[in-house]
Amino acid sequence: MKSLSKLLLIIIAFSVFFFGLRFYGQYIGYDIGTLVSDLGGLTYLYSTVGTIFAVFAAFVIISESQDWSRLSVASKDEVRDLNELFLWSKRLSKPLSEKCSQTIQQYLETVIDKEWKSLREGSESAETESIISTFHDLLILASKENLDIGAHMFTSFNELLSHRAIRIEYSCQPLPAILKFTVFLVDVAVIGLSLFIGVKNLWLDFMFMLCIVTLGSVILMVVDDLDNPLRPGEWCLTSNGHQRLLNNIRRS
Repeated sequence: MKSLSKLLLIIIAFSVFFFGLRFYGQYIGYDIGTLVSDLGGLTYLYSTVGTIFAVFAAFVIISESQDWSRLSVASKDEVRDLNELFLWSKRLSKPLSEKCSQTIQQYLETVIDKEWKSLREGSESAETESIISTFHDLLILASKENLDIGAHMFTSFNELLSHRAIRIEYSCQPLPAILKFTVFLVDVAVIGLSLFIGVKNLWLDFMFMLCIVTLGSVILMVVDDLDNPLRPGEWCLTSNGHQRLLNNIRRS
């Protein structure tokens, strides 16, 4: 809804600008009649710029959406690995099982309350390192108590570390500034140049330019949204999966 509201404001602002330019543009030298009669090869050049922008934007969006998919899968796999650790730990002796359960809960609480926020701000949190160190000690104790269970827990723990690393990597790996600036610059150029593709009919011209402005704005919003996966938006990775697992462990 937030994106739709933002898009609606852009459309309203553009509509006011467009009709103001068409009715009062002659006072600043913008004459639609002159533009229509003197297009020359401008339409072909504009088509070339538009095609380049479309290819470039498609490349960026596909790349960002793939990163989003990897991030989403890694987050789900991390929750699955923690659940596996919890289930295997329940087969251990009661004191060790309770210690494992407390450590998993502590890990989840730290990720939800602290790490998610720090990653959203573009920095990593070191507070989970001590918890991971505790996991290592518990795995040694589990292996001493039951070698088979310890081996299963060790496998789940290795996968946990791998998926956690992927989640952190793609959570705070922004699009290079030069690439993001290029998308913005070319988008603005495509929208700006459309003002010089004159169409005599007022409403046809309005619909033509409205489509360009809308598509250009949507592309910019999609790129920005995908580039900030932990920020509230249409593509927002939440800690709901971690929270559900934490609630399940607390109830058990």
